[in-house]
Amino acid sequence: MKSSFLKKHFTFVFFIVFLLFSFKASAQKVRPIKSDQGEVVTMHSDILKEDRRILIYAPKDSANSEKKYPVIYVLDADNHFAQMVEYSKYLSRQDVFVIPPLIVVGITNTDRNRDLTPSHSNVDYFGKSDTTANSPYKNSGGNEHFFQFIQKELMPYVSSNYKTQPYRIFAGHSFGALTTINCLINYPDMFDAYIAVSPSFWWDQKFLLKLADKKLKAGSTLSKTLFFSDGNEDSSSPGSPFHTDVLKFDSLLKKRNIKGLDFEYMTYPAESHMTVPIKSYYDGLRFIYHQWQLPPVSDEKLNPEIVMKHYKGLSQKFGYLILPDEAYFNDLAQWLVKKPATLNNGIKLLEMNTVNYPSSSRAFTALGAAYVVKGEKQNAIASYKKASELNPTSNEIKSRLKELQK
Repeated sequence: MKSSFLKKHFTFVFFIVFLLFSFKASAQKVRPIKSDQGEVVTMHSDILKEDRRILIYAPKDSANSEKKYPVIYVLDADNHFAQMVEYSKYLSRQDVFVIPPLIVVGITNTDRNRDLTPSHSNVDYFGKSDTTANSPYKNSGGNEHFFQFIQKELMPYVSSNYKTQPYRIFAGHSFGALTTINCLINYPDMFDAYIAVSPSFWWDQKFLLKLADKKLKAGSTLSKTLFFSDGNEDSSSPGSPFHTDVLKFDSLLKKRNIKGLDFEYMTYPAESHMTVPIKSYYDGLRFIYHQWQLPPVSDEKLNPEIVMKHYKGLSQKFGYLILPDEAYFNDLAQWLVKKPATLNNGIKLLEMNTVNYPSSSRAFTALGAAYVVKGEKQNAIASYKKASELNPTSNEIKSRLKELQK
């Protein structure tokens, strides 16, 4: 009798607990994560005689819809586009800000072995020739047409449909890296900077190494930026010259002492051919923009003169006018305004923003708030009036102005 009662009691309790957990589980809200990875553009290429699928991510600045951005073109987009977008987003965040925001253009493949090789060859990585109808390299050697597609069709499309600055980066891995270096050698003015991750110099009996040796003359001028790298490719193929070939290219560049060529080579012994892009693309972006950050300076000494001098240098290096980023220096200035010792430094930076961005209501609103902190009522009113003129629909600006005019 007692055993039967306990059995029934346990069954009832288990049922209640099951219901409670069921209700709790059903009450949870599950929503998909929204990630802005840009858009897919399908464009027809008359040069390649086929449709091409292009992935494009463009940053957005709600306070400045006319803001323009450098562009990075990424090969093998199915593998590397998302990675490059996230690097661009994170590294250009206001609390990081070691590179500018970038438009990322990813070029997906149709015939990779055709488009990403500089010469025709049927010889594979292991030196075996395949001249059969099924040879994977039967259409190889299409770099020239591929460059024409990028230069004459893709670049004009991007420039016409997105807010672009005249600074372009070309990034590729493996055959893609072979393509970027071939472009640097033969068509250097197509891009300003190049990232080549584990270039396949083995291709066609080291065709590109020989070409580099022939065309990159000692003492010549090539005002470009190049980052190249490799992993531990030789570990999977004992006796492979992969790493040796990349070292030869590095040695060639060093010996030729090419004027204006800013280059860096990095090797990653712990990475395979397929993992090395993760580190290389990050380091490549950091190398290209290694001067982007403002040099270390104390809050008490920071002023518009130091800032404008730095950005003048950036403008000269990258070849277009680069102003101090409005949002970044707005946030920095507001931090300085909170401390009495750096209040004036903050106000000067905000005044700099209004000069650099005279159509920004955000800049004048922030300056008005800083004048209030300092007790300069008339300057605050003047700044809020200007902000209201620029953004007449803002009730917040009107409210602040009304409060000051009492």
